[in-house]
Amino acid sequence: MPTVSAHVARTLAAHVDHVFGVMGNGNAWFLDALERETEATFTAVRHEVGGVVAADAHFRASNRLAAATATYGAGFTNTLTALAEAVQAKVPLVLVVGDEPTSGPRPWGVDQIALASGVGARTYTVGRADAAATTVIAIEHALAYRVPTVLAIPYDVAALEAGPVPSTAEPKLPAPLA
Repeated sequence: MPTVSAHVARTLAAHVDHVFGVMGNGNAWFLDALERETEATFTAVRHEVGGVVAADAHFRASNRLAAATATYGAGFTNTLTALAEAVQAKVPLVLVVGDEPTSGPRPWGVDQIALASGVGARTYTVGRADAAATTVIAIEHALAYRVPTVLAIPYDVAALEAGPVPSTAEPKLPAPLA
């Protein structure tokens, strides 16, 4: 049975061909599903900021949506400089990160939503019943507003079985103004 992370990986891979980043325990289930269940390519980098920079460069070179990934806590905070640059440059990308459990923060946790908001990126958090739909909403936001979005997978739901991956609507972009 597919997990929440598999729902995110399969849905995201329908819209991106490449994910850059660093694996940690917060995004390991996502990366496992991405590698095993999709055609998207994962490129490991040496530092979390490099994952966001690589996704930014991928968009600038190809004009296609790109994605990056990092774990939670300190791994996430390492992405902030590149995330701020991508916001300022209006680069649509999706940053998939682990997040604190739904039961609340741990001693080493940080307020990832506030940190992302502080640099201008919106965060969407997936749940067991809505992971695929929330992924599409994050993609839609990135494309419609030409801004990075953060897609958070809480640590305690990442490996939960979530049933078959539903078919989801294509992201809808606003029509050009007359």
